[in-house]
Amino acid sequence: MTPEAVPVEDVVVQETKNAPIIQARDLARWYGPVVGLTDLTVDIRPGITGLLGPNGAGKSTFLRLLTGQIHPSSGAVWVLGRSPVWDPGVFTEIGFCSEDDALYDDMTPVDMVSFLARCSGYGAADAKDRTMAALERCGIAYAKDRRCGGFSKGMRQRTRLAAALVHDPKLLLLDEPMTGLDPVGRKAVADLIAGLAEEGRSILFSSHILHEVESVATNVAIMNKGMLLAEGTLEEIQGDLRDYAFTLVVESSGPRKLARELTGHPHVVSLVFQGDHGLSISTESSQQLITEFPQLMLDLGLEVYGISCPDENLETLFQRLLR
Repeated sequence: MTPEAVPVEDVVVQETKNAPIIQARDLARWYGPVVGLTDLTVDIRPGITGLLGPNGAGKSTFLRLLTGQIHPSSGAVWVLGRSPVWDPGVFTEIGFCSEDDALYDDMTPVDMVSFLARCSGYGAADAKDRTMAALERCGIAYAKDRRCGGFSKGMRQRTRLAAALVHDPKLLLLDEPMTGLDPVGRKAVADLIAGLAEEGRSILFSSHILHEVESVATNVAIMNKGMLLAEGTLEEIQGDLRDYAFTLVVESSGPRKLARELTGHPHVVSLVFQGDHGLSISTESSQQLITEFPQLMLDLGLEVYGISCPDENLETLFQRLLR
């Protein structure tokens, strides 16, 4: 199967600060009778985006399309306004860390990273300086002269991240960067990703673990069975859902008065008192409760001390989208 011809000159590169870093239009990839990705249309913005989905959702296929390892079966994709199919020069601005543990065990981090810097076109002296800066940035400089074959999973991951950073890319694509790491290693990689974003880089990383994405990503793209379910911030995705069941906890001056009133509302499924002032309200219709609540509190003359939604997290949102 051949990729759809999308000439580079047809791509309009937006120069605005919040222009998408990745754009896909009707993007699909088939492996014979197996569908890896289907009709994906998305704009991914600058910052940290978590590509979330279970194993087999199409995340790695999407990243392989972005890095030119495979070509689309149909549709088109642009990275930093350029086509990875027709404009390989874009790869000088991309750093990629695959899910595969691709290190040569008989090489040291200095050897490995400087070799890749030379492959990127840097001279020996510049490659050495860049290598040391990348190893320091990733916290692996202390083991720069040790062979990678004796490294732990976390040390190997840091070395691979340094290799992805050595040519100072604008965009980092990381496939399951925290898989197999212990909690300390996961925290270190999450902190590194956050720090790189603060320096002005954009990061797209994939994960099938909800709390990994929630802990570091500013935007989320949720995938399942080769399809995009939703993309945006947590608040934006929640706003796109028409209606759903959720729980609201209200701290007020009259929780019992509020409970008595709510018992007459058919969408309310449970009411639970919490301490002297709290009331947990579970509803099968978020829209109805949110619409009614402000006027209800005014009519009852109650003072509101606090409002929270304890179940409004990425895991709950993910389950709603899968339904």
